[in-house]
Amino acid sequence: MIFKRLIAVVLAGTAGTLANAAAAALFVDPALWKLAALPNRYALGILFVLPVPTFYCLGLGAWGGALALGFLTLAPSLLAKLGLGAPAAWPVVLALNFVYALTALVVYRLVLGGRR
Repeated sequence: MIFKRLIAVVLAGTAGTLANAAAAALFVDPALWKLAALPNRYALGILFVLPVPTFYCLGLGAWGGALALGFLTLAPSLLAKLGLGAPAAWPVVLALNFVYALTALVVYRLVLGGRR
């Protein structure tokens, strides 16, 4: 079960990062598609998904998913704006990271199926 959760975390982080780069290229600037080729973004994407199993295992039901969605939207946004100095406005960064968060959670739940 731990191995399946680890696979779910890796796939979710990877898919979320790829979706984030695609959304940035589609809605902000097509040149941002180059973000999909940066390995450090995938590492950060996977790192941010690591606490998601804990959110689901707290026994909060749907609130665990909402908490995970909020965390996966806010934490990368704070890192992008405050740590990495992203030039985009806050609403754009939050929207792009919401795409990452939603994609990551959907992939995570699809890989795990009905299990937490």
